[in-house]
Amino acid sequence: MIFNYLKIFVRNFKRFSGHSFLTLIGLSIAIACALLIFLWGHHQWSFDKFHSDADRLYKVITHRDAEGTKQTFFLAGHNIDVSGIPEVEAITHISTGSRWPHELCFWPDRVVDECVYFNGVYASASLFSTFSFPIIKGEQDPIKTPASIAISEKMAEILYGSEDPIGKTITIDRSKEVVVTAVFRNISDQSSIKFDFALPMQMLQRQWGINEEQLSGNFFEVYIKSGAGTNSSLISEKLNDVRVIGESNKSYGLVYEAVPFTKFYLNSNYENGINKGGKIDQIIQFGLIGLLLILVAITNFINLTTARSSLRWKEIGVKKAIGADRATLIFQFLFESCLMVLLAFVVGFVLTWLILPAFNLLVDAQLSLLQFFNIHSLLLFLGFLLLMTLLSGAYPAFLLSSLRTAKILKGLVQVNLGSLNFRKALIAFQLSVSIGIILFSSIIYFQLDFVQTKNLGFDRENMIRLEPTFRLLQNYEPFKNELLKHAEIKKLSAADANPLDAGGGTVLVDWPGKSPETQASFQVIGGRYDFPELLGLEVLEGRNFHTEKTTRDSLATEAVISSSAAKMMGLDDPIGATIRLYDYITCEIIGVVNDFHTNSMKASMEPVIIYRKPMEQVSGIYIKYAPGKTREAVDILKTVYNEIEPDFTMKYWFQDQTFDNLYKSDIVVSKLVLIFSLICFVTAVIGIVGLATFNAMRKTKEIGIRRVFGASSNQVMGVMVSEFVWPVLLALGLAIPLSWYAGKEWLMGFAYRINFPWQIIGLLLVALVTLIFLIIWIHSQRTISANPTKSLRSE
Repeated sequence: MIFNYLKIFVRNFKRFSGHSFLTLIGLSIAIACALLIFLWGHHQWSFDKFHSDADRLYKVITHRDAEGTKQTFFLAGHNIDVSGIPEVEAITHISTGSRWPHELCFWPDRVVDECVYFNGVYASASLFSTFSFPIIKGEQDPIKTPASIAISEKMAEILYGSEDPIGKTITIDRSKEVVVTAVFRNISDQSSIKFDFALPMQMLQRQWGINEEQLSGNFFEVYIKSGAGTNSSLISEKLNDVRVIGESNKSYGLVYEAVPFTKFYLNSNYENGINKGGKIDQIIQFGLIGLLLILVAITNFINLTTARSSLRWKEIGVKKAIGADRATLIFQFLFESCLMVLLAFVVGFVLTWLILPAFNLLVDAQLSLLQFFNIHSLLLFLGFLLLMTLLSGAYPAFLLSSLRTAKILKGLVQVNLGSLNFRKALIAFQLSVSIGIILFSSIIYFQLDFVQTKNLGFDRENMIRLEPTFRLLQNYEPFKNELLKHAEIKKLSAADANPLDAGGGTVLVDWPGKSPETQASFQVIGGRYDFPELLGLEVLEGRNFHTEKTTRDSLATEAVISSSAAKMMGLDDPIGATIRLYDYITCEIIGVVNDFHTNSMKASMEPVIIYRKPMEQVSGIYIKYAPGKTREAVDILKTVYNEIEPDFTMKYWFQDQTFDNLYKSDIVVSKLVLIFSLICFVTAVIGIVGLATFNAMRKTKEIGIRRVFGASSNQVMGVMVSEFVWPVLLALGLAIPLSWYAGKEWLMGFAYRINFPWQIIGLLLVALVTLIFLIIWIHSQRTISANPTKSLRSE
């Protein structure tokens, strides 16, 4: 019997090849998209869960009250003392970053022209015992001594090739020697803590030139490992004991919170001190999109199957006449549905395999179909296969098997109006989903376009950020003078923070008349005298910095503040006022400049203080070059750099790249939503084509009679198009409010956002509706233009 059903399935697939192909393609594309979403979601969900004691690891974050608004930082003080908390077994401090001293250049143990940059961390000795970063060679606690370093497999291979690196001496920054004590396995791409090498915290002290007391005043990433049976609430409560957090941090209104480490990656979005989700929202959103795609494909299956059901009435009638009962027919149609779904899964897997490399580039991950082949995924696959079979095959099976034998054989079967309305409802559902997702993706597009074109308050165009070495800082003036000899280079300056992404602000700012209760947060940037000029800031009051002072004393200097900073301080005449930064830097305000953004537009613009800072203490050199001269500027920069600093490979970034990285996840989301929305729309179009085919077939005689009695082609076309009016109107009625709500919620994540683009949305809706009816018109034209006498003689 099963073999017979299989033969019938193949014959019907060939006989109705057009419908069968549309059904198969629709299901396959939807399954491929769902598989990609599943692989990506599983990859994101599994972050940091590979550690052996993952459920006992916590990340300590800090909340701070700034003028009634809570700010959250994912760092904690190095001076945190957990020795009095019995629930805490270990504490690990980690210093991370994307520039010196975390980004270091190493020379391979062979003759090469350039050094190789690797990114590393400075951490407590407990790093490798707290986290499961497997040591494959060397000591199990490799950074317990000050002059030690642990390196990754990749780094060991690049530096030493096939040689054993254990015991090798590495010179850091050409001045500090460390010994390789271990080689660890390359960090998984599902780890939120990534590094190529690990150095002890004592080495960070040497790099920064600070003592133990100064180190304890800094903030780092802090992780704790608890004993069994504890929870985050209990640990958070004990972390805020004054003996743990410290009196100074307590006085500044800082509050620590212990967050489960495995949840932090997906839930790292905080608003006013309250967790508001994070990447978990993206997983839910794309999971919903994948589910909707599958449902749209299933509705296509139902529509296309029932649309051709009238062509199988005689087959059903003959089977019933020779004794086939309804249960047998239901099983046959469910079996055919199962075969179609299974075939679609096979094609979907092939499509996923073909698309996966490009998808990996888009989402910046290393996804593999091998992730799918485990017991949990296979059980999920079987359950999903069964569910899709039931959803896609149940309605056609029960509808076709319910037909009466006598009426079928006498040709008296009429199309049930309820089934027609049901198919139209399915079409309305398909269109509402696809139109809704398209509208939502258009809102994302307009917001990101607004972000990329909005005036930041300063000029970021045609600018390079250069990572300086100590030698380059010492020879900055010759470096600058040599570069400015070239017409392609316009300006140079330096600062200790990137104005595009300056990081968290500080409340450690005092000014005349400040209330002790005031905890206002300021963005503080230390830079060269010509840094505001490089950014193109407008002086509103006072003056800008003059030429470089001869003094090298960083404890008494000048400052330029933004207009919002002046307003925050409440100074009627800020020029000449003395302010104090970090309790040890005294500044005289000499000017007020326009407000400008120092972070993503998801955050409100902070008041800014720019103070003069010695060259040796900056972290980045910024070069402004002529428009259209990017390649020439980079070549000039490399030539001059190599003359002054021959020992290190030049490391640089374009400011436009830094700006794009601020919205990288949003850009990826917008691209994925756009791709999936187009796929969803194409799938819905397949359903429209199927229903249009069914309507044309059902109304063949009606069209012939209308044409014989003188109806024009346009009049007949109106009859055909009218079948789709209420499904389209219903789809618009569902799609518009849902996409408006989803778009509004997404825009709430930006402090600076567009108004809802009703005009553009209206034009887009007109275009989509026109396209839908154009498809119907094209597909119906063949039936309308046929000779009516042929259709009237067909039976």
